[in-house]
Amino acid sequence: MTSNMKKIEILLALLCITAFCFSAGCIDSGNGQSDNGTITITDALGRTVTIPDNPEKIAVSGSGALRYFVYLDVDLDRVAIVDYGDCNATTTVGDSRPYRIAHPEMLEIPSLGPACSKVDAESLMASGAEVLFLSTFTATLENANEIQEKTGIPVVMFYTGDYVTDADKIQDTFRMIGTIFHKQERTEALINYFDAIEKDLQSRIPNIPDDEKPTVYIAGVSYRGGHGIDGTNPYYYPFAVLEANNVAGNVNGSESIGYVQVAKEQILDWNPDIIFVDLSTLNAANGGAINELKNDPSYKELTAVKTGQVYSVNPHTFYVVNYETTLANAYYIGTILYPETFSDIDPAAKADEIYTFVDGAPVYEKLKANREGLSYQKLEI
Repeated sequence: MTSNMKKIEILLALLCITAFCFSAGCIDSGNGQSDNGTITITDALGRTVTIPDNPEKIAVSGSGALRYFVYLDVDLDRVAIVDYGDCNATTTVGDSRPYRIAHPEMLEIPSLGPACSKVDAESLMASGAEVLFLSTFTATLENANEIQEKTGIPVVMFYTGDYVTDADKIQDTFRMIGTIFHKQERTEALINYFDAIEKDLQSRIPNIPDDEKPTVYIAGVSYRGGHGIDGTNPYYYPFAVLEANNVAGNVNGSESIGYVQVAKEQILDWNPDIIFVDLSTLNAANGGAINELKNDPSYKELTAVKTGQVYSVNPHTFYVVNYETTLANAYYIGTILYPETFSDIDPAAKADEIYTFVDGAPVYEKLKANREGLSYQKLEI
């Protein structure tokens, strides 16, 4: 075990003890648990909702809806019905959701509606769910109130998004769910683990002037489906946390979306030293970035292609953002950019360490198989 990881474990232990001493979350002051076994909470959209404390049967709706419940180790046997996107109705070839790969039992849960983020009121009522957890990713306050009024089942809105840009909101959601299901200790351990990983990554950055660092580019970033080499992210977290020289770093875009499309001429003009390809590009209609780099004569002139500096990373966005993959990608990229300070890192083993802590199982090899065996390697272009 490295000294860095020993420090992380010590830090986690201390932070967990400290955090657990303070009540966190979105529980209304003075309401909490009552004598009749209910709890009153303020959800992600500010709605005050009274629900059963530690409910036995729940429904969950929204893109990637079960992700946070897996993160917080909520027993999936409680989930009576789930979003179309997480059930067996969408057994996706090439699935890149670590939480779903780690828990194939969720494929046996019935679908809540006919499509992703759709709630069928009759199916919800027939499921016996005591609470519906509804993601803010696609649903609105009006949706929540309408469903609650129509079914008589309390609806709790929870925030989903990118932990990189919306950590405060997501932490509030973690704490709300953690309090409802009595998972406060796990909640704080998870938040502290994410913090400790970021600190470890930052501690490995060598003292190199920016003008001496190689220029880098992330290609094939997913947004509402796979994209080619022109899909990138100016705010790509692994580059940001490692202080890498991202050629697209000054492109205007929405940090919360994490995707911009750039012109071919711009990529050729940037001429990055190293290209990382997000393997969600394999889902692109034209074969994606790898196919373009192999077959487009213009891209063959790029420095990264000529020098063999084209590498793969796993999809971090698949039914919204999988932050654990974002962190695993950062470690792999670190081994390429700063091989000396990341010399103790085996990217596959590190990914499985992260997946095991966050999702409950080591899923790297299955995820790699779902990406045509191309994860974390130099690509043959």
